[in-house]
Amino acid sequence: MTLSRPRPLLATSAAALCLMLSACGTDVQWLLSRDSILVAKADNIAAAAEAVDPELTTEMYDAEDAKRAACETIYQSISAQMTQQPSYGDELEADIGLFVAYMVPIAEVERCARAQAAYQTAVERLQKRLQGRGAMSNGAAGSGN
Repeated sequence: MTLSRPRPLLATSAAALCLMLSACGTDVQWLLSRDSILVAKADNIAAAAEAVDPELTTEMYDAEDAKRAACETIYQSISAQMTQQPSYGDELEADIGLFVAYMVPIAEVERCARAQAAYQTAVERLQKRLQGRGAMSNGAAGSGN
């Protein structure tokens, strides 16, 4: 009987509606924007730290390497999108993928976000160590979050 077929469609529609209303997921553009700001801040702090003691930067550089590894696929994907002229099908696939990325947390994006947060923590720790030593002026220690 055909009456049983709409139930999976109804369940799928209800699940999609719940996802849209809950607004779960990760904003990749925000993640990349935040990363750009954080890297600029880290560069200033690292320069000041290396002038005092290069060993101070070890934790931050380790966290940066972990972030780079966790976000590698995302960076490569974005780079490929920027260097290729997409077809209509590619654009449609990207739009659908973007919609899904906004609605459903994707493990790789979440891993990148966690690595970015760990990097930010390492940068902030380094900044506090430098300020504790009086080695960093407020201008170089801009918050940039």
